[in-house]
Amino acid sequence: MKGNPLLRIAVILLLLIVVFWPVFKVTQKSKIPLQATVLPIPDSKQGSTNGITSSLPVTLLLHAAPSPIHCSVSQDGVVLLTESNCISQGEYRAATGIRKGDDLLITAEWNDEEPHALRVEVLVHGYQSHLEKSFWGQRQLEDTLPVPDSFLP
Repeated sequence: MKGNPLLRIAVILLLLIVVFWPVFKVTQKSKIPLQATVLPIPDSKQGSTNGITSSLPVTLLLHAAPSPIHCSVSQDGVVLLTESNCISQGEYRAATGIRKGDDLLITAEWNDEEPHALRVEVLVHGYQSHLEKSFWGQRQLEDTLPVPDSFLP
């Protein structure tokens, strides 16, 4: 290559800056502070231990292989997810609310004695942390997924 070595170095440095500047901007943390807004609870709903006011908004996902005849996820007798929440073969989803400290009761039923796998995920709206548990059963499955008191907000 012929030409001025200083000019070649300047062109290479300019190209490197053009290529790496967007990467640098994307990888830097945002300096804008996030502000949380707290909405006051009306007096009529304070102290209530049931209903959506005291629950954590979540999406329940249930994956089963093969699909069960009947399946449900409930908490304290309230059914949160059933086979009617099917989104595809062996996958069920429901957006609902759960209470921390109470176990989720998972039940499923198949029509054969083969081993079956079932996985339940609890995805909290607005957070990356989630609860997940896998289960194995034959004809019937009944087990719990504990939701700890210390689980998120």
